[in-house]
Amino acid sequence: MENMNRKLDTAHQALTRLKEVLARPADDVVRDSAILRFTLATETVWKAARSVIADQMGAERLNSASPKAMVRESQIAGFLTEEQTELALAMMNDRNLTVHTYDEEKAEDLFSRLPAHAALIESWISAMRSAITRL
Repeated sequence: MENMNRKLDTAHQALTRLKEVLARPADDVVRDSAILRFTLATETVWKAARSVIADQMGAERLNSASPKAMVRESQIAGFLTEEQTELALAMMNDRNLTVHTYDEEKAEDLFSRLPAHAALIESWISAMRSAITRL
């Protein structure tokens, strides 16, 4: 339980940092910082999901512990709705695009989606916290 809470706290901290930079007036530095913080937020949230799922459903559920597998497992566990799952899978695709942000157009497109991604991450963290509180 302590490990799950620590991972959820780390994910929440990363999300908070992302939201902080998204609240600033947009420029190239803010955009690039937000993209980096988005990468950190997505990494921490799917790893938190892996920890919660392993604890609640057993480590044997983790045949594949990839980010997209954890999104699908999160839907099964009830942390994400079907619609949120589709959005989270798209978010993971965006996460994979972060290595291409040297392309201005791709960086701007990704940056425009970050507020919605932040809201999704927040909802995902909240659902996981609610689930472990019920234990």
